[in-house]
Amino acid sequence: MRIHVAVAAAVLLVASAGASADTFKLSIGAGHPAASAWIATIKDYYLPRVTERVKKETGHTLAWTEAWGGSVCKLGECLEAVESGLLDVGELQTPFDPAKLMAHNFTYFVPFGMSDPRVAAKAIQEVYDKTPALKTVLESRYKQVFLGAGVIGNYGLVTTFKWKDIGELKGHKIAAAGPNLPWLQGSGVTGVQSNLNEAYTSFQTGVYDGWVMFPDAIVSFKLTEVTKQFVDMDFGAIHTPLLTMNQKTWKSLPANVQKIFLEVGRDWNQHIGAVIYEKQEAGRQRMKDAGLEVRQADMATKQAWAKGLPNIPKQRFDEINKAGMPGEVVYAYIKALKAAGHKFPRDWEAER
Repeated sequence: MRIHVAVAAAVLLVASAGASADTFKLSIGAGHPAASAWIATIKDYYLPRVTERVKKETGHTLAWTEAWGGSVCKLGECLEAVESGLLDVGELQTPFDPAKLMAHNFTYFVPFGMSDPRVAAKAIQEVYDKTPALKTVLESRYKQVFLGAGVIGNYGLVTTFKWKDIGELKGHKIAAAGPNLPWLQGSGVTGVQSNLNEAYTSFQTGVYDGWVMFPDAIVSFKLTEVTKQFVDMDFGAIHTPLLTMNQKTWKSLPANVQKIFLEVGRDWNQHIGAVIYEKQEAGRQRMKDAGLEVRQADMATKQAWAKGLPNIPKQRFDEINKAGMPGEVVYAYIKALKAAGHKFPRDWEAER
């Protein structure tokens, strides 16, 4: 009798859950195409796991509309797209909002950071955990909620010419995404702000003859066809993918669904670190296979380059604080990398 009662109660509970289950229609988008490694991890890992867990654990259904490759927001527009509700969830790409997301660009302000994306991803997550003001900036200024922080590959220098000594770079035009343009100071090059979507054509037309870029993107965007050499400078694996949700959308979701979005966001952080590491290694080999000369800069070269730079961490620390954002994120990241065993070619923290 007790068994029948228990079974009946269980059936009643399931029926009740099913009766109250809702379907939440959500849109997600980004400026980069789905083929980009960082977008692929969202499309193939984050979304399926959030959707599956929500269905299994809450009974609710998530129905996604995907808008990659700038179909809703181009690079530099996705922060506003999420803020306005044009997108429910967005991948923001921090370097293309250098003023509004100044504090979130903290990895760019630590030249010659961690080369291993797996370690960098953990350190980035740690900074968000220990600096809640980063999330507050998103919520109070831009009406959106932090979901997760990703990472891209270790930046090196790909060029249409070959060089060995830093002095040989003098006079060349080298592109960068924006926040990493200061890395080029002291090297004698002319920095040009650009983005991957226009890189191939710009190389062909001579707008610039070098890119501060990471291996898997060089391969994905076919830059191997228009370049000759890649030097692994170990500028560092960088936090550019930032996942957020429109605040109004967030508040419309049940607490148990919100919890899943955040938990999978942490899982995604580690997943993307592992994926980018694999693609980074594969990208280096594919560059070699395509005929590029691929070499590793030695510590002396990195020290010489770092010595010629201004104290970028200190400059950005002051600038972020002046903008009313948490400047401490810069040194929080340096400390996290040091704790992970990273050796900088210049001790930024000692010069604070």
